[in-house]
Amino acid sequence: MRNLLVITVLFLSTTVIFAGNIDILGIRSAEYLMELSRNAVTDCADGVTYNPAGLAFMEDGIHLNFSGQYIGKEYTITGTFLGATEETDVSSNKATPFIPNFYAVYKTGNMAAFGGFTIPAGGGTVDYEQGLFLMPLLQTGLVQAQYGPSHVAIMNEGSMEGTSFYMRGIAGIAYSFNETFSGAVSGRFTSGHRNYKGQGSFTVIDMATGAPVGTADAELDVDRAATGMSALISVNYRPSDKINLAVRYETATAMDFESTANVTSSWEAIMPFLADGATQRRDLPAVAAIGVEMMVNDKFRLGGSANYYFLTACDQGADDGINDAYNDGWEANISGRYQFNQTWAGALGYSYSNYGGSDSTYTDLEYNLDAGLLSGGVNWQANEVMDFTVAGGTTFFNKGEGVGIYTGETYDKKVFFLAVGVNASF
Repeated sequence: MRNLLVITVLFLSTTVIFAGNIDILGIRSAEYLMELSRNAVTDCADGVTYNPAGLAFMEDGIHLNFSGQYIGKEYTITGTFLGATEETDVSSNKATPFIPNFYAVYKTGNMAAFGGFTIPAGGGTVDYEQGLFLMPLLQTGLVQAQYGPSHVAIMNEGSMEGTSFYMRGIAGIAYSFNETFSGAVSGRFTSGHRNYKGQGSFTVIDMATGAPVGTADAELDVDRAATGMSALISVNYRPSDKINLAVRYETATAMDFESTANVTSSWEAIMPFLADGATQRRDLPAVAAIGVEMMVNDKFRLGGSANYYFLTACDQGADDGINDAYNDGWEANISGRYQFNQTWAGALGYSYSNYGGSDSTYTDLEYNLDAGLLSGGVNWQANEVMDFTVAGGTTFFNKGEGVGIYTGETYDKKVFFLAVGVNASF
């Protein structure tokens, strides 16, 4: 029988990841989805999360930014259930209806004070109503402990749902030392939440005789929560009125997740970190980011940016919820924005994300497939105070193949984004 110890990775994490890197949700404003390169932004309050130092170059006054995001997604795993002979698909089509982000800036003289609320990671639910291929393997580990090594558990029916979302509050100060150089520091408080719900009914088969010898049922309902603090340092440099450069560094967010078991599950015998009161470390990685914006002429602006995610530094040991096979991740973005007139502007952007994963990191609930994202949108300046942004995008994921206990499984994703945002300046 396959090595059941490896099965314990199944519920180490449930990630819902879009345009960022492991656990990180990169789209945190409608303006980002419109352009995709925001690391050097200086004209919008979403710089609170993308380029805080650039806020020191905004006009004096109060600047507000609010956006809501819809994510349609289809996650599909193709494989063969234990005891079956034909391949089948299990899929989750549960959309994320609303992800909010809010930023506020007060700029006066050389200083800008800023704050915000955002969803920096997770951001949704996966719901496999047909169950997962790993579930009968997991139950077989318990069956063999009871009946002997020749017995397996064949799943009659089952389901599995996982939810992951993080909330973050931000506060900081930016200061312009002169007309070309500025800096910013901020502190961030993050609260992370993960929930796992599943159930299955199984028939116990003696493989030596092929006869059923019993039945088994399993249920899982666990909430996991953690909080953590982190800091961000940002600098901005304007060598000319045509070019702006920015760099930021985000420290890692240490997250010790504590489990609250709503039901007593037999699977806790194999996965003790799901027991009530158990803790497990899973940090959000440190991030280094750079960005550039260049005004080609009075109407056309080009943008480029890159992020580097220090995933290997998040490895805190064998029971930290981060697969040791992960490498550091990275992301590169380009964008172009055109101002049609004083009222309307449009933009296109492209991003490619390498999540640091591989076939050795893919599991039934965590398969971080490398992907490209193509997006665009329009901005409408309604009056001197308010403007509105509507943007959409679609993601192109590479397919993944499983190894080890996941050999024969194929992983695929399809994700669509829609975001609406409003800016107000007083």
